[in-house]
Amino acid sequence: MHAVDLRSDTVTRPTPGMRRAIADAEVGDDVFGDDPTVLELERRVAHLAGKEAALYVPSGTMGNQLAIRVLTERGDEVLVEDESHIILWEQGGLAANSGCLARPVHGERGALTPEMVEAALSDASDDHVARLSLVCIENTHNRAGGVIVPLERQRATAAAARARGLSVHLDGARLWNASVATDIPIAEWAAPADTVMMCFSKGLGAPIGSILVGPAAAIARARRVRKLWGGGMRQVGIIAAACLYALDHHVVRLADDHRRARTLAAGLAAVPGVRAPV
Repeated sequence: MHAVDLRSDTVTRPTPGMRRAIADAEVGDDVFGDDPTVLELERRVAHLAGKEAALYVPSGTMGNQLAIRVLTERGDEVLVEDESHIILWEQGGLAANSGCLARPVHGERGALTPEMVEAALSDASDDHVARLSLVCIENTHNRAGGVIVPLERQRATAAAARARGLSVHLDGARLWNASVATDIPIAEWAAPADTVMMCFSKGLGAPIGSILVGPAAAIARARRVRKLWGGGMRQVGIIAAACLYALDHHVVRLADDHRRARTLAAGLAAVPGVRAPV
C-alpha cells in the first residue's frame, strides 16, 4: 500500500526532472557572488516580484529574520499576527537576532487590519516607550487554515503602516499558492510590502531554499547579515537549479494540489462528525 504523507507540504520530494536539473547545474561560489545559477534565480525572482534585488537563503525563517534585522533597530516593536510563523515557530528570533519586541495581535482569520496598526502605535516622541517600526503580514496564513488574506485587505493594512512611516514585511512562504489560486501575479501581491520572503521547499518541491526580495540597499544589508549568521553557501547553484526548475515546471502544478485538497476535504466532510472547512 502506498501511503500519502499529508503532514505538511514540506515533505515534498524532488521530481526526476528536478533531480536532472540539480545534476546539470552550473555552479560558482555564491559568497564571492559568482555562482551563475544563483544569480539567475535571484534576477528572475526579483523581476517576478517587481523588486530591485533578491537574496537566496537556506530557509524561510532566515529570510524572515533577515528582513526584520534590516528594517528595524534594536529596541523597536514589530507588529505581528499572534498565530503567524514569525511569532510561533522562529524561536523568538526577532528578539534574539534583532533585539526587537513583538507586538502580537489576534487577526481576523490571520489578517491584520488598518485599525490594528493604528491601535498599536505609541507616542514616538516619548522616550519611555518602544518605537513601532515594522508590520509583518503572513500570506497565505498557515495557522488560520492556509487561507489567502485578500489582496485588498493586505493593501489596506500596508497602506496604513506606510502612512505612519512604518516598514512592511510579507512572509510569503506560500505566496505562490495565493498567486495560482487567485490568478493574481506575484508582483501585485508583493507590491504593498518593502520586503517579501518566498519559499521553494514547500509546495514547489525543491529540497532547500527560500528567497528574500526588496530594495537593493536592504538586500545588500541582508547579504552581509546572512554571512554573519552562517547562511553564506558556496556552490549553492546545485540547489538553486532546483528552484529554477520549480519556477518553470512546478508553480502551475499548485492548481492540482488545490483541486486535490478540495476533493479530500469534501470526502472528509461527508464523514459523520468530521468538519473539513475549505
